[in-house]
Amino acid sequence: MPRNSTTSTSTTVVLLGGGGLGPWAWDRVVPLLEQQGLAVRRPRLRTTGGDPTPPAEVTLGDWVDDLLADLELLGGDAVLVAHSFAGYVAGGVIERAPELLRSVVLLDAAVPQAGRSWFDAMGPQVEGFMRSLAVDGATPWFTPDQLDQVYPGHGLEPDDLAWMRPLLSDQPVGTYTEVPVEGDLAGAALPISYVRCSRTTPAMADVPAGWPVRTLDAGHWPMITVPGPTAEVLTELVG
Repeated sequence: MPRNSTTSTSTTVVLLGGGGLGPWAWDRVVPLLEQQGLAVRRPRLRTTGGDPTPPAEVTLGDWVDDLLADLELLGGDAVLVAHSFAGYVAGGVIERAPELLRSVVLLDAAVPQAGRSWFDAMGPQVEGFMRSLAVDGATPWFTPDQLDQVYPGHGLEPDDLAWMRPLLSDQPVGTYTEVPVEGDLAGAALPISYVRCSRTTPAMADVPAGWPVRTLDAGHWPMITVPGPTAEVLTELVG
């Protein structure tokens, strides 16, 4: 199919999925972005996408390092799309090396708070529950009951879950315990926009005033459940 001549072919969209996901999670979106003339990269963080690193050894700082190593190859003309927990990884990159990014799109993502880890933000009850689930230093992805309870409008069909299950990875507990940002992302020195999924209840984050916001009629995994609308809104925000 012809490429959209209005989209710069020099723009690279870097896609980073949330907890449990790897590069494979974007398989349905990537061809649609490429049809619009966008180059796409999908970094593989430690323990994700089949990486064999033991989860007990992995921290949030490691994931930030992994993403930075990938971004350094792109010469600063990259747009980072971070989904769900990957908002914390994005925050670490924004704090440490904003010059590597042209802009950031947070896709139904957690927005890290200054000086607080994910466990800090979620509170001691959630931390205790997550630690109780952990095996070998990592928490497993949702059981069907947990998925329906925590994300009642998730929209994942049985065929989606059958595809996902063999590819999902457990999330290292160490990624929940580190602080990604010491400053407020509302004051970041690069453009940040937010895509809210309307069927995620409660909402994943309070979006700072001034950030452009778009809304998808979707649950929390739109790259899987509504790849067409997801690609459309990302193409718009990438510009």
